[in-house]
Amino acid sequence: MNRDLGPRRGFGADFYGEAPARPGSEEALAELLLALRRQAWTLGLGAAFGLLLGVLHYATTPRTFVAAATLLIEEKQTDLEQELAAILPASRSDTSMRNEMQVLRSLEVATDVVQTLDLQNNPDFLSPPSSVLSTFIRDAKSAVRSLIPTPEAPAPGPVDEAVAARERLLQTAQSLRNRTSFHRVDRSFVVEIWFTSHDRSLAADIVNAYADAYIADGITANLAASERTADWMEARLEELRRDALVAAEEAERFRLAVGAADQQGLRDLEQRAEALNDLVLRFQSRYRELTLESTYPVSAGRVLSRAVPPRDAAAPRAWQYLAAGLLVGLMMGTAAAVLREAREKGFRTSGDVTRTLGLPFVGYVPRPRNRILAAIVGRGARSRSTVAARKRPARGALPPRHLAEPGHEDASGKTSPDTAGNWTFARDLDDPVRARAIRSVFANLDADHDDRTGRLVAVGALGAGEGATHLAAHLGVVAAQAGRRCLLADGDLATGALSRKAGLAGAPGILDVLDGTADLGAVLARRPASDLDVLPVGAGQERDAWFSYMAELGEMFVDLRESYDYVFVDLPPLAETPEAKSILRRTDALLLATAWGRTPRKLTRTCLENDPDLRQSVFGVVLTRAHLRRLPRYGVPVPHGARRRWWPAL
Repeated sequence: MNRDLGPRRGFGADFYGEAPARPGSEEALAELLLALRRQAWTLGLGAAFGLLLGVLHYATTPRTFVAAATLLIEEKQTDLEQELAAILPASRSDTSMRNEMQVLRSLEVATDVVQTLDLQNNPDFLSPPSSVLSTFIRDAKSAVRSLIPTPEAPAPGPVDEAVAARERLLQTAQSLRNRTSFHRVDRSFVVEIWFTSHDRSLAADIVNAYADAYIADGITANLAASERTADWMEARLEELRRDALVAAEEAERFRLAVGAADQQGLRDLEQRAEALNDLVLRFQSRYRELTLESTYPVSAGRVLSRAVPPRDAAAPRAWQYLAAGLLVGLMMGTAAAVLREAREKGFRTSGDVTRTLGLPFVGYVPRPRNRILAAIVGRGARSRSTVAARKRPARGALPPRHLAEPGHEDASGKTSPDTAGNWTFARDLDDPVRARAIRSVFANLDADHDDRTGRLVAVGALGAGEGATHLAAHLGVVAAQAGRRCLLADGDLATGALSRKAGLAGAPGILDVLDGTADLGAVLARRPASDLDVLPVGAGQERDAWFSYMAELGEMFVDLRESYDYVFVDLPPLAETPEAKSILRRTDALLLATAWGRTPRKLTRTCLENDPDLRQSVFGVVLTRAHLRRLPRYGVPVPHGARRRWWPAL
């Protein structure tokens, strides 16, 4: 096997070699930027989808209004509390303010507001409109709860209407307390009350009712405290009066019984009676003050500003919804991009080939052009780019046998008519980018080629659908255009893919020669448009026993190599057809076609590691069906001339 040749500089060979080594941080940053470039469309679609969700959510969210009232809490302190406040002013003030905030948030005040506005019977408060997203989430939660088995509840008994009304009132008050916000302004005694509703008038009414309910609750609490104190002082005053009367009677009896004999004892009893009388007088004075205070209300606060129905809606805000939608969309796009990067298993660059397989990289072959799109934009009629034919004289040692056969070109230069049907492989090279890529691959094969001997080049892939058949046919066309005497043979005896695509399905071919029903010269088909000979599979009498011909087929190709400069053989899938190894042992080079971004790297490496003979036969790897314009996303510059214009050339 002739392995003295290596890949030359060409369309994606050494030109796309490994870049100089960079520090780890720079390499990681470069890979991250390339990944972002590769997934730009994914991120963009995710962002666009998120923005669309934000717009839909904004359009389906009802408008809400926020009303606010400002309340000043006035602290009334006793003499003892004032003394403590003078010692610890901040602590006392914070404690008092926290207490008042708890009063504001109490269920009692909320119940007064509900009763004042009759909110328990207000449908606008009980069932406010919600957005489509909120409705969907609520329905989803209900559906999930319905799937969870729960014990059957006992049958409800008779319900008292008063009890049911009281429960509905408390539930409404609890809902109101949860939906109302209280905010202390800095460290002052000013409190702001906020409420949000889709009804602007209802929001203002609730806030004002809350302020009034707090003041009324304070007045009621003060009156109740004064009444309780007055009741206690009245009972205490009666007790003191009785004690004072008893003390006076006891002193009078002691004076009558003892007289002037015990002046000290008499003086003690009289002083005790006088002290109790003074205490009674002071309690009477304080009792009259409490009675007077209880006759008029004393407020614990006042309203600094009452709420008015707001003019503008507080929510939804377009920029918030769009920003949230964009953020959610970017998160979704990032997740999809990470998943796509994790699923990236194929070969994309020459570095992937050399690092993973340790084999030479020959070049990229672009994917076929869309002929319908090319015809629409006016490029389908571009003339075929050819290479000036460098005709060489026929080999004098052993001229091809088929040249002397009837119906083919003979020594005088006659050419038989083209009977093979449509020949589309040459038209595939109308695309100058594809033609240049194939010529670059052929240049690597033709480097330092000894003109005195022919070369048997096998083109194959590990699996089907890798583009090996098109690569073999295009190499044959390019070699013939370059003036080489070239034969294109279909070595896939099982399927005959090349024969079908060349329009030679059912025509006599290799199997007919091997089973003795036809001569080799009679089955060779000349393609005048490309000066290329084609050897189809043929029908054969024992088509199902093709695997028994593989060894003899290899010998046939070796004999044909003596008559041509190049013999290109399209092999069957190598991983599925072990019989093809008998041909590989006789070939000079194997071009391994690998679909760009499709063939798994791990599978390819495993197959080559398990088959050293196959690995040794590989001349180089060709990445077929490559998207050349996507190469910069993987750190590879676009080849010269590969930036196609999708508009007609003027």
